Amino acid sequence: VQGCSHGELDNIYEAIIQSEKESGTKVDLLICCGDFQAVRNEYDLKCMKVPKKHQHMASFWEYYKGDKIAPVLTIFIGGNHEASNHNWELYYGGWVAPSIYYLGCAGVVRIGGLRIGGISGIYKKYDYHKGHFELPPLDSNEVCSIFHVRSFEVMRCKSISQHLDIFISHDWPVGVYEYGNKEKLAGGD
Repeated sequence: VQGCSHGELDNIYEAIIQSEKESGTKVDLLICCGDFQAVRNEYDLKCMKVPKKHQHMASFWEYYKGDKIAPVLTIFIGGNHEASNHNWELYYGGWVAPSIYYLGCAGVVRIGGLRIGGISGIYKKYDYHKGHFELPPLDSNEVCSIFHVRSFEVMRCKSISQHLDIFISHDWPVGVYEYGNKEKLAGGD
């Protein structure tokens, strides 16, 4: 499981390959929990609201173009630093490159014997009960609002009747910090 990827697939895949060599264990699946940044080109880069340090092409485009192939099946959800136009093209999910699958705004897949669900984006109270009103070309506000979780997507997830083995979100679950080292998380010693 990988937290924010920020488009750095080469580094992530190299770390997986190194870990496989050292442990003698094969990794079958990589799950990325948002801020994947599936940036294909300069236009996608303009449709992404990110801090300057993350505003670069990174390596995803080489996988999209087919110059490189992911060494492990990869699934991801969107976060709040995404090429919003690209993810919107695959609202219900789909392949973004060979062996790399986007779960969509809210989706479920079966991989081997696991059912994996996820919801993309982050919660913002002021957009939660709105429908998606954003249409390309996105203005500076829509580049952000398009990745805000909507009640409709939460309803879709809640209507899943079969068991899920894994559920992925970009936002931390409420209260999860109670189960870790709160002082370290807060930046203390």
